[in-house]
Amino acid sequence: MISKKLLISATTAGFLLTPFALQAADPVSNIGITGSHNKYKLSSDINALDNNKQRMPKAGIYYNYGNKMTGTEGLIYQAGIEAKYGKKSDVKDKEAVAEADVGYRLDLGNRNYIDGIVGAGYRYSKVDDTKGNDVRFTTKSPFAKAGVGFNHKGDTVLTRLEVGTRYNINSETKVKVQHLGSTTVDLKDKYNPYAELNFMWDKGYNDLPLTAGLYYNKTNYQLKDKRDISNTKLKNDEFGVKVGLAF
Repeated sequence: MISKKLLISATTAGFLLTPFALQAADPVSNIGITGSHNKYKLSSDINALDNNKQRMPKAGIYYNYGNKMTGTEGLIYQAGIEAKYGKKSDVKDKEAVAEADVGYRLDLGNRNYIDGIVGAGYRYSKVDDTKGNDVRFTTKSPFAKAGVGFNHKGDTVLTRLEVGTRYNINSETKVKVQHLGSTTVDLKDKYNPYAELNFMWDKGYNDLPLTAGLYYNKTNYQLKDKRDISNTKLKNDEFGVKVGLAF
């Protein structure tokens, strides 16, 4: 309980203090495409749904603005949006995410930097599984976010490693199961860990910096009341890549 309160409090404090911080340096826009491999696991007290596993590719687009990659010591920030879509056999997944981060970076010397960030965002997703009982999850999920980052500024490439967690707050989902009807229920507040490794080269297409990255996201959907839709749960492990241009 203490860690949950600290995460939410740190996120709130970070955004409240942002207007009073020094002007951040070197913000850039970054736009590109994503591709990922997703592993879904659906479990339930309903035998027909329990231990249902699916694998699916997803693709999408993203845009963000900020100096999380390019900034030196001082204030760092980034805001962005992302939309992805995937389909394989009986499963479809549509997802949209908007989030904003703010933090502070320290100079470790030798072109190395370490930082801490907090953030907030909103996730919308719709997962359809038409196999067997035909299940649909439509989820709306505000979240808080906290992470730590390590940046290295090379001669021609910037490198950033970031790890952290997103924490769902007051999420809800509409679960529709064929022959059993539908209902909107609250989700348990859950931690969803993530990791990102990003690169930015100073020369790319038409002299625009080229960006690329690898990422991992884990998303947990669990109903708050186990009696709702027979304790149905959905987990997604996502392994992805990003390629884009900065300007």
